[in-house]
Amino acid sequence: MDAAAAQRALQAAQQALQRGQLAEAKAFLAPVRKAMPREKAVLYLASRLARAESDARGAAKLLEKALRLSPREAPLWAEYASTLDDAGRPDEAVKAYDRALQLEPRLVDAAVDRAVLQAQKLDRAAALEELRQIARDNPAHLRGWRNLAMLERDALEAERAIAASEHVLATAPGDPTALRIRALAQFDTGEPSAAHFARASAADPGNAVLAIKHAAALHAERRSAEGDRLLGDVIAAQPFQLDALRTRAQLRWEAATGEDPMEGFEQAVARPGCPPQVWAEYARLAERHSGAQAALAIVDRARTALGDTREVAFMAAQAACEAEDFAEREHDLAAVASWQDPRADMLRARWLARMHRWDELAKLGKRLLRAGYARDVLPYLSLAWRGSDPDRWHWLERDGELVGTADIESRIRDVDALAEHLRRIHTSQRQPLEQSLRGGTQTDGMLFARTAPEIAELKAAVVDAVSEYLAALPPRDAAHPWLSLPREVRRFTGAWSVRLQDAGFHVAHFHNLGDISSACYLALPDTLGAGEAGEDGWLALGEPPREFGLDWAPLRLIEPAKGRLALFPSWTWHGTRPFSAGERLTVAFDAALR
Repeated sequence: MDAAAAQRALQAAQQALQRGQLAEAKAFLAPVRKAMPREKAVLYLASRLARAESDARGAAKLLEKALRLSPREAPLWAEYASTLDDAGRPDEAVKAYDRALQLEPRLVDAAVDRAVLQAQKLDRAAALEELRQIARDNPAHLRGWRNLAMLERDALEAERAIAASEHVLATAPGDPTALRIRALAQFDTGEPSAAHFARASAADPGNAVLAIKHAAALHAERRSAEGDRLLGDVIAAQPFQLDALRTRAQLRWEAATGEDPMEGFEQAVARPGCPPQVWAEYARLAERHSGAQAALAIVDRARTALGDTREVAFMAAQAACEAEDFAEREHDLAAVASWQDPRADMLRARWLARMHRWDELAKLGKRLLRAGYARDVLPYLSLAWRGSDPDRWHWLERDGELVGTADIESRIRDVDALAEHLRRIHTSQRQPLEQSLRGGTQTDGMLFARTAPEIAELKAAVVDAVSEYLAALPPRDAAHPWLSLPREVRRFTGAWSVRLQDAGFHVAHFHNLGDISSACYLALPDTLGAGEAGEDGWLALGEPPREFGLDWAPLRLIEPAKGRLALFPSWTWHGTRPFSAGERLTVAFDAALR
């Protein structure tokens, strides 16, 4: 192949790649690669094709060959760094970005990508400040400012995210990304945001995810009927849009609109070609809404529609775990036991706990623990060891030493004002469809991203209290799945307020999105501590769920007090005793240590 023919083939391959015609690009490129296997341009284009085919490892190897031919080409190092990131090699990617910027410090895109990578994949706090400086030094580099807005929002810096978005919009008023982040950050602040979502949706009319968040914003502004209609429009255009179906079910339930929360799912599964994911979510939500029998009925219908598929087997096992006749449904769990799938294994763990088969549960739990699923399996492993190996249970739970309390009332200027602010942002009529509370409401979104001064003051008090709690824990234990973790909060993974009223309570549950969980009491009922045992409204830690049929005492009971903050490992089973009348207003959060 002569040089002119090779050049024409390369151009044709590049054009096909730009059109997304990968097979055609590969056909044009193949003879060139054979004729010129060590040509840098050929290796580069072959690497781009490999990335387009989701082969980041192969693309990285091709770029390594190209870099041996041209080791001082900064853009090639930047491309290599981006490819290493895609290949799941973030530390090496940072080093490659460093090399690119050493060769050419003016590669602003590479500097931006390096900062984003370090913030998102390596959790390096300094990366956000680096990106702030890059943006300040390059005010016309809108891509840098867009990424800054995104990272500011990830860091719960909603006002900074808004400012960065507005910087982009001052130059590009219709920028879809900036408008989207601007709307999301406005929602985070707790201020009205529906108008911002309307503007963002106008710039990106086909974005269903944006429309779904717009509906949530309308619901937060007590315009639930409008949100419902908007979700209906999304579903009409995309009948199997799972997030839209789920959000409408939750909105109708929480707003108590009087309309069937499950209507969208029922209409979806009646359509030809309904995918298994919709059937599965319908069954899962139906169990929360109407009980296990409703879920089992949907599983039977799914089996008729889909056949005896893997997805239907998983749905059946999930419903069997919650069924009243769970003990008679071992066949459903056996069907998924051999999959070596962590999701299926967690279902089996729950079923084994309900069956009190502690030795089997301990064996399964240890395997999942070794595989890296500590947050999911430790609640069940604790039960297994309590039932079969008390010494291991005491070692894990430390007889309640991992639970702490702090009185933060003195760190908040006016707890009553904070409580009143929280009452104003409880806009729902009922508890969330999927959460642990019964007889109350829960705020939506990340509470600690809100910009109200009352919330900022609470967050500062919480940060100090958590630091003191971590410092007072038992010594580090490298063999312990929780005491081996760092003693510093990396991020808050969730924060919300719960308002329970008149016999409200939490069923026993755990959290798997953090390492530390909490309950901070801001208003309490006069009936607190009433009842035969004097424990009405108290927090019970380490007490198994009622449906597990165990009469085990809680590990610790915490008496709520105004301004008291309870802290404990997120995998600890925790729930509350019901109280007869009044209001129990709390804030809770999850924090990650890893």
